[in-house]
Amino acid sequence: MPDNDYVFDRFQESVFSKTNTVTGWDWKVSQPEWMLDRLIPGGSIGMVFGPSNSGKSHLVCDLVTTIVKGDALWQGIPLKSGPVVMFSESMGHIKARLKAYVNGDADRLRYPIYMLPTIAMEMHDLDLFLLWLDFLPEPPMMVVFDTLATAFSFEENDNREASKLIKALESEVLPRMHPDGTILIVHHTSKQSDGRSARGASALVANIDWSIRVEWDKQIERTIAQWEKDRWRLIDQTPRWAGDMHRVTVEFENGEAEMAVLSWEPYSLEAQEMHEALVEEGKTTAHKDELARLLREHGRDAFFPTSQSFPPEYESLKFVLPGSLRAHGKMLKEWLIDTRKTEPVFSARGKECGFLVSWK
Repeated sequence: MPDNDYVFDRFQESVFSKTNTVTGWDWKVSQPEWMLDRLIPGGSIGMVFGPSNSGKSHLVCDLVTTIVKGDALWQGIPLKSGPVVMFSESMGHIKARLKAYVNGDADRLRYPIYMLPTIAMEMHDLDLFLLWLDFLPEPPMMVVFDTLATAFSFEENDNREASKLIKALESEVLPRMHPDGTILIVHHTSKQSDGRSARGASALVANIDWSIRVEWDKQIERTIAQWEKDRWRLIDQTPRWAGDMHRVTVEFENGEAEMAVLSWEPYSLEAQEMHEALVEEGKTTAHKDELARLLREHGRDAFFPTSQSFPPEYESLKFVLPGSLRAHGKMLKEWLIDTRKTEPVFSARGKECGFLVSWK
């Protein structure tokens, strides 16, 4: 049976070799080196999550291509660049999308990107991946698993299995990467949360360092990416970005085609309010234009009744707003009175029952 000194020495080596807690903490602490300044720490694990077709891969492609281009900034934030390893469940499509985001600069990329298919890795497959990483000419700055469900074979609703997986990535994969690098996991949201929370065990989110939620905002018709988890919280406002879609031409080996990409920009609450106002203004203008068109087609003076008791001679001139405009009737009628030649119409009892709009 080993003596107490031997047990203490082994315990010290295996558990406390890095912290040396026997001598006590000296109260010195440093901020991490940052891959993305004050948001993505070096040696971290993060997640981009959102519902299907919400724009997750667009955000990932934009970030990945910026890293391999060697750009010093992403969305105006200082960024460390380097090689990227990317596992994808849809290899052909994600390659085409990446090429669209590179947009003709593929021959001028500073760093390589290694594309691998997702294979539902078991732990022994992870060991082979570690050996493969050791053979790379340069350690990667980022490793992407898109998506978590297809990259690994584990029960994602089991907290114990989820914790074990994250721990394996932290202890085995991160040490083989650039010290300032990060692992990015792409994941889906749960139906119960209405797209607000990552799917599966709570340990998936509890054990990562940072996360970004991506969703389609129906009201403003834009893709919104918002920072959700930030261990350090060194910034005053939660970063948000809005993506607007446009199409670029991509040269394939067998022809060319148009691919959709998102142009991202910082998105504050003030910008959201302004954008919502502009969207609403655009809709209002469209409603006014539609009513003006219908009045021209009406081809004569138009009578807008405000009660059922109006003189019978106005029946042929009566104008009924179509269903698409009815909800905006009050606003449109006020607009007509302000901008068109109108005159009030009175009932037999002398009460105002509507107004007549001149079509000339």
